[in-house]
Amino acid sequence: MCLNTIETENLLLRPIQITDIEGIHSYAGDPSIDMMMFLPNESLNDTKQFVEYAITQWNMEEPEDREYVVTLNNKIIGGVNLECCSEEKTYEIGWTINRDYRNNGYATEAAKALISYAFNVLEAKRVQAHCDCRNIASENVMKKIGMQLIDNTGTRYYPKTNITSGEYLYAIDK
Repeated sequence: MCLNTIETENLLLRPIQITDIEGIHSYAGDPSIDMMMFLPNESLNDTKQFVEYAITQWNMEEPEDREYVVTLNNKIIGGVNLECCSEEKTYEIGWTINRDYRNNGYATEAAKALISYAFNVLEAKRVQAHCDCRNIASENVMKKIGMQLIDNTGTRYYPKTNITSGEYLYAIDK
């Protein structure tokens, strides 16, 4: 297996490939996703551009953004990523799970695995995550993976809907 492939009890996380466009679009194009900064993708072409960006990142010696698909029994059910932050050895983690697979612990399982990868392989000092204050599911994942609330005073703006909302910052240190 590729060094960047991560296996958990139920899931396989692997770097995004060009053949993943339709599988990724099945969750990234979901119009019900309304509390994520860059989703939903409005077209298959938007998802294709994202996949091409992710592959470009993986082809770098030190990717700034490591985008994975989350697979269950070889089916893409979501995505998870680690992005380098401006603070040294700090990474931002994010996840999205297809609505048909939510509430099964898959986001928590994938996030735990990626945090372990960040600390043990990338030698991260901190992993952090942001979420919309209305996104109780993501906030619960952050708590389940051991993150602590750092800041509850942030805001985020969604240009597609013209909505401004509160934002939480959670983090876990090695």
